Amino acid sequence: MKHKFSAVLMALAMAAVCMTGCLDSDKKNGKNAEAETTTAAAEPVTDENGEEMSESMELMHIVFMDIPEAESGPLIKLSKTDAKPGEIAKVTVSVTGADKKWNMCGIHITYPDVLECQIEDEEDLTVEYEIGNAAKKNAAFIAMDWQKNLPEELIREHKRSVFFTTMFQDKVAGNDGDIATFFFKVPNDAQPGTVYNLGYYFNYTDAAKDMFRDIDSDSSFEKYAFEHLEGGSITVR
Repeated sequence: MKHKFSAVLMALAMAAVCMTGCLDSDKKNGKNAEAETTTAAAEPVTDENGEEMSESMELMHIVFMDIPEAESGPLIKLSKTDAKPGEIAKVTVSVTGADKKWNMCGIHITYPDVLECQIEDEEDLTVEYEIGNAAKKNAAFIAMDWQKNLPEELIREHKRSVFFTTMFQDKVAGNDGDIATFFFKVPNDAQPGTVYNLGYYFNYTDAAKDMFRDIDSDSSFEKYAFEHLEGGSITVR
């Protein structure tokens, strides 16, 4: 069942993510402040699988380049699911390797703009979602569809993004398992066999920075989470 929050609690959640999670961490963890204005390299950058990275993922690697590597850590995944033309597909974000450790996150997931994210409130673009067991003890959870003022990368690739953020009270941590499930309508004229890929956009600006933090604000924990993100897909059947 979806949690209901007051406007005050939602504002506190956003403030905590932006202020506590972002502004204090750059100096404390030695992140390169100049990374905010860094553009993509002239030559394509590839990941460990040899696939070309998006500009935002290149930026993510620059942001974390001076942070020590962790041998293991959180693995965040988007589900691979299917649906018929015109049906609503369920897409779940899950995490492993972070049981009783993580306590704050802010993540942008991307989807092709031909899909229709299911909106709860058209005025503020909050989206429909179901909380999973990994985040059931949260103090606040917000999810919104990013439709306006999109970055050039998303416009060029014909994508949109759902941003979700959640936090826990002091020393309360999230579990492994499903964090949340979101809903996307497949086009009525979608052809069977079509695969819609789902991924991530790494946002790193003065206004807000994506994050996945543990109780101790260990930068290596967060670096592992973002450098091992796994995308998902919706296949038309």
